[in-house]
Amino acid sequence: MRKALATSAFLNVLLFSLFWALQVFVSKLAFNAGAKIVPFTVQSLALCIFLITPYILLSKRHRLKQIPRRVVASLLVASAVHGGLGSFFANAGVSLTTAINAGFLLQFSTVTTTVLARFVLGERMNASKLVTIVTITVGTFLLVTKGHLDSFRGGDALILLACTAWSTGNVLVRKILKDHELDGDVVTFFRPLAGLPVTLVAIMLAPIYPTKLRSTFEVNLFEFNAVGYLLLASAFTVALWLFLNRTLKIASASYMSMMSSLTPVLVAILALVFLHESLAAIQWTGVILIIASGYFTQLLRVDKH
Repeated sequence: MRKALATSAFLNVLLFSLFWALQVFVSKLAFNAGAKIVPFTVQSLALCIFLITPYILLSKRHRLKQIPRRVVASLLVASAVHGGLGSFFANAGVSLTTAINAGFLLQFSTVTTTVLARFVLGERMNASKLVTIVTITVGTFLLVTKGHLDSFRGGDALILLACTAWSTGNVLVRKILKDHELDGDVVTFFRPLAGLPVTLVAIMLAPIYPTKLRSTFEVNLFEFNAVGYLLLASAFTVALWLFLNRTLKIASASYMSMMSSLTPVLVAILALVFLHESLAAIQWTGVILIIASGYFTQLLRVDKH
């Protein structure tokens, strides 16, 4: 099993998608139970630091010490962009748009990642890959929105900025992992360390934001609701980061992003089983398109592009 985890891009990205789906599902339960998105995000980042630090210091300390200082700086920048700016833009965007638009646009990182990977990493873009990306996007659109988007709002632009930030962070991490012999788990250690300070600065700047956005960030960070869900979500977050970086260590950024489109399918399955929700016919069409796209992503060997 350990050997498979070290060499199988599919197994790592599948586990990444599974833990991401669990994190989304548990977070949704927390919000239903009264948790607020900004305090929940900050508390989760702090808990992630608490959870991952013992693992890294006890089993990976020698790998951590081997990282050159200039590489540490690059990892901190990539992590701040991903975990800090990405979270800020996502939270701001969600507060200023509809749930339908947010649900779809938050998945748009598949497009932004493949575009950035093409120009930054030189990953290939051919007709087959392009068609697969379009199919993923259409499938996600049908599954998340039932074929309907609300009119464009300012928050939608912020969500697209969040996707760009997440993609930029992931592409930079992929480049660092390609250029240096680093342990993917150690790289994960920098995500909450860099992401939390950026998020706190964004909250401190709340008084200068527009009124509607300000109300999202002017909150009590020490208001704890749904603590059990918070602990679970934080554990799943650490797990998804670990398998995300393990995937980026052995596969292309495009592959990671395209295969992670399975996440909304897994979330839908969890909702069907545990929340007794149902899917309309058009949503099942989206599920089929996403799964088919995942199959063709494997067939096209995008992990090697």
